[in-house]
Amino acid sequence: MSFFIRPLVPASPPMPDAPPCRPPRSAAARSRRALLQPALLLVAGLFGGPPALQAQGASAPAAAASAPVPEVRTARAKPVAAGAPLRLPARTEPIEEARLYARSSGTLVERRVDLGDRVAAGALLARIAAPEVDQALASARAGLGQAQARERLAQLNLDRSRPLVEQNFLSAVRLDELNAALEVARADTAAAQAEVRRLEAVQGFQQVRAPFAGTIVERAVERGDRVSADGANSSPALFRLARLDALRVVVEVPQAAAATLQPGRPAELRFAEFPGEVFKARVERLAGRIDPASGAMRVELKLPNPGQRLPAGLRGELDLAADAAQPGVTVPGNAVLLRGGQPHVATVDGDSRLRFVPVQVERTAGREVLLRRGLAPGQTVVINVNALLQDGSRVKVAAP
Repeated sequence: MSFFIRPLVPASPPMPDAPPCRPPRSAAARSRRALLQPALLLVAGLFGGPPALQAQGASAPAAAASAPVPEVRTARAKPVAAGAPLRLPARTEPIEEARLYARSSGTLVERRVDLGDRVAAGALLARIAAPEVDQALASARAGLGQAQARERLAQLNLDRSRPLVEQNFLSAVRLDELNAALEVARADTAAAQAEVRRLEAVQGFQQVRAPFAGTIVERAVERGDRVSADGANSSPALFRLARLDALRVVVEVPQAAAATLQPGRPAELRFAEFPGEVFKARVERLAGRIDPASGAMRVELKLPNPGQRLPAGLRGELDLAADAAQPGVTVPGNAVLLRGGQPHVATVDGDSRLRFVPVQVERTAGREVLLRRGLAPGQTVVINVNALLQDGSRVKVAAP
């Protein structure tokens, strides 16, 4: 008899109980949870919310309170009395000026003046050689002699024929022909004379003369240069001649003052190159039109310049006597800014807050701006206002 013996195998430890399997959420359950989350957050906010959010909200006012207050620089508005003279930038120009071009083509063979020379009216400045013009003039004069000879012959033939017609040796038709021949000869003579005069005028253009007394302020040619007739569109002027015994002063006057300005108004000029000196001028002409771009009118004054001490092109300041007007104030130019297309200045109120005030600008005077309305004398304005500052922003005034 046989027996089967099973080997003894140690029993394995019992497996821990596995968590029960959850069935997958349905789409409806996920949708309900998404709808409940905002409500839960709202309830948490009403009851104070989580401690972390409470601490963050409590620190925001403290951070705002500890933020640095921007510092601004200020200036005071200076009073301007009613009827105070206008101070405007001005420049000087020659009282009369001309650019001289060549009227005859050729070679410049002689130049008698140079830069800075003073010349009289009609003085010879340069001479141009044009042999072809001289030869054409000689030919025209010869043609004029021929035409005059033909005219004399036609006159003799007519004088000789008249008695023969009266004696019936010649017909009246022949006399008419002789009369017509004389008229043609006279017309030929007149045409030849006109051609001679034209060429004489062209030959005269070979001499460049001064149209008025003045100073050569520009010279653009040298001896030997080729010049072209009527070269205003292609070549520079030979010379520029200017009268400097008096100067024209050009200034742009604001419309508020230009409306009442009249010729003859006195003015005073000052130049940095002549410290301590005052030059008297007088209004000569007004353009009569306000420039829409600048809001000013061009005004010209006459300034005597004995000895040509003052050069043309000099820039200075003009004090123009103005009619009585309402008083105003002046502020630095960098204190005025545009808001909504209108000029404003920034002031600081008693609570150290920035306030923007609309103003009326009358004109600029160097680095300052004259205001007629909006500010009182002595009022403080902020200069170089930061573009990030808003009306009501708290600021700190910098120490002067």
